[in-house]
Amino acid sequence: MSEMAKAMAGPAKAPTAEALAEHHALGQLAKIYALGMDLRDYDLCRSAFAPDAVGEERGQMAHVDQYLRRTYEVGASFHATQHLIGQQYVRLDGDEAEVWSYGVAHHKVAPGEARDEIIAGVQYRDRCRRFPQGWLIVERRVHLLWMDMAPARTPSRPLGG
Repeated sequence: MSEMAKAMAGPAKAPTAEALAEHHALGQLAKIYALGMDLRDYDLCRSAFAPDAVGEERGQMAHVDQYLRRTYEVGASFHATQHLIGQQYVRLDGDEAEVWSYGVAHHKVAPGEARDEIIAGVQYRDRCRRFPQGWLIVERRVHLLWMDMAPARTPSRPLGG
């Protein structure tokens, strides 16, 4: 059993107000990243990561600026993206934390664009650290859980029409 699974095992206990606040703050990091992706705002994406953070890229760890720039460019190449962050699991250990966030990422193409649309189920596994300014991601690994690819579809009529 992984450390995260051990930390999440029952029975569930009510957290202290302080732990609840920390869990909320930690949960915002994946959402800040997702919002930056969907708004095409690289600086917003980057703001969730520590200056010396690393991310897994093709099985290797890369500096966040290399990792995130490539990830961002792929997402930004689509007409629109929508990242939905679902359940999150937090294991807090003083000024260190592990956060697993489940997400569904929709990658949509422009009408008539000859390329597949992608919907992917992912799990972000982030190691985080508390800094004077707040929590930041210091290491990100993304686990692809599933992926659907389909030819782009053009609606027969506009929504609401």
